Parts: sequence; structure tokens; C-alpha cells
Amino acid sequence: MDVLNEDGASERAELHFLAALTDELMRHLMDAGVLNRQQLQSIENAVAERTGGIPRAW
Repeated sequence: MDVLNEDGASERAELHFLAALTDELMRHLMDAGVLNRQQLQSIENAVAERTGGIPRAW
């Protein structure tokens, strides 16, 4: 049972890391002028729709 708990915690940690990494990459793309807020919001909306989540505001 401990193995399952450790796997779940590890997977959650990895998901949080990937979410933070994605957020940083998106912010850098906006800061560099590669994408604007409207484009980032479009990406956010598409991901939220695909995953069943609530989109964050850009």
C-alpha cells in the first residue's frame, strides 16, 4: 500500500512541476512578444476544455 501512496505523491509532484514549467514558458513567450494575452488565453481555454478544468485568466 505504501508503494501506491509513494507513486501517487510522485505523480502529483511531477504534474505540479510540469504545470509550473508550462506556466513559466508561457509567461516567457508573452514577455518576449511571441504570443499575446489573447493567444495565451486561447491556449488556456483549449486545454481547460480538453481536461475538463477551469481556465485561468491571462
